[in-house]
Parts: sequence; structure tokens; C-alpha cells
Amino acid sequence: MRKVGLALLSVLFMAGGLSGAANAQPSFGFGIHFGDGPEDFLPERRLCQTDRQIRNTIAAAGYTDISLNVPNDELIKVRATRDGWVYQLNYNYCRAYIKEWIRLRPAR
Repeated sequence: MRKVGLALLSVLFMAGGLSGAANAQPSFGFGIHFGDGPEDFLPERRLCQTDRQIRNTIAAAGYTDISLNVPNDELIKVRATRDGWVYQLNYNYCRAYIKEWIRLRPAR
């Protein structure tokens, strides 16, 4: 009887240990997050902007002499002048915002 009781007790411990191991889930905390940048919270547009709409939006931001490059993955590089400087803009033409701007040189 004692052997049966010990065998039953060991089976219960093993079953409890296995169920606890099955519920354990790994947690990785590397601090890398996707989808939480400021531009990720802008509303998605149904249709991306045309060249004319891109020019109008950038002109409304105060730029002149606007030159568009080839669009690529919702971004288009734009060269434009503002306040006496020539800038290169990385413009997201599907969400309608300037993602990045680089001051290149004084305007002529």
C-alpha cells in the first residue's frame, strides 16, 4: 500500500510540474518596439498624393522651387528652398507629412 501511495504521489508531482512548465512563457525584454513612433499614430490615407498634391502641401509649408524625385515606399525625396536655404526633404506622400529635412546649401 505504501508503494502505491508513493507512486501516486510522485505521479501527482510530475503532473503538477509538467502543467507549470507548459504555462511558462518566455519573456524577452530587449527594448525594441515597432509601431510606437510618432509617425505610426498618424491616420493612414486611402490614396497617396499625386505630384500636384505633394507640391501644394510642401508649398503650403513655406517652400518654393520644389523639385520631386522618384517615389519609393511611400517616401519621395524633394529638393526645395525656404528662408534662403536649399533643403532635401523626405516626404511621406501617403500620410502627408515631412519625415526628415536636411539643409544642403544657401540658395542662390
